[in-house]
Amino acid sequence: MKKVLIGVGIGCGVLVLLGIIGVGVAGYWVKEKVGGTVASMQKASTQVKAQEKALAELNKSYPYTPPDEGEVPVLEESRLLDYLAVRERALPVFQEFEQKSQAFNEQHEGDETPDIGAAMQAVGMATELFSNVRAAYIEGLEQHRMSPSEFHTITRTLYASLVTDVTDKAMKANAQAQASLKQTRDELREKLEDEKLSEEVRAALAQQEEMLSAQLESFPTEEEEVPEGTVLSEESKAAAAANLSLLEKHKDRIESAASLAFDGFLLGDYSPGMTGLSEETP
Repeated sequence: MKKVLIGVGIGCGVLVLLGIIGVGVAGYWVKEKVGGTVASMQKASTQVKAQEKALAELNKSYPYTPPDEGEVPVLEESRLLDYLAVRERALPVFQEFEQKSQAFNEQHEGDETPDIGAAMQAVGMATELFSNVRAAYIEGLEQHRMSPSEFHTITRTLYASLVTDVTDKAMKANAQAQASLKQTRDELREKLEDEKLSEEVRAALAQQEEMLSAQLESFPTEEEEVPEGTVLSEESKAAAAANLSLLEKHKDRIESAASLAFDGFLLGDYSPGMTGLSEETP
């Protein structure tokens, strides 16, 4: 039963699993074993379908055109604040999901024999919490007149801006390190040209020069540092820099609302041109 709630609760397999369970639990013994779990899952399934429709309607009501792939847009402060408000509404519900998931997993950590009752309980908890997180998310979007498309674009923009900053700093540090090593190596090569050096000193300097040359050769090329297709345009770089200034201004609030798991949950529940559970999501 380890991690059964997490495995069942996140991803598009929820609706598929609900359908399978709806067919397979007609027997009296199973009904007796799981009590009202099946009924609660059926209710949650209906809610999830209604939420998919609501998300699709939000994309129609508040149309938003994402930037071209690989481009970073400039964030508007007012929309960033709306975005954070949506996160702050839904994140506590998701954190409850995580806590209950962890408690359930700890309870069944040592189970070696599959328990249909525990499995059904896990599915029931997962589908209910899944629906609750989505409900809070939709309410936040409606309140701030934001489409799922715009919300996810802002999420990706935040990550892209931060990654761009980290990448630029890493490349600058890498270039500085290379320049320093190259200067030291060149100085050693100049010393090695001195015919008055003793054999002992020459051997030591030559060894140092070989080590530095090997280090320089180990540095990645510019193409290796930045994989093909990830190089930003100058306009996107300028946008990322502007975004970083805005993020710094609201740093505390952004950090408070940060959650990779939450982002994975929402992004896994959305793909451009379609809301709801993706059939390709594992």
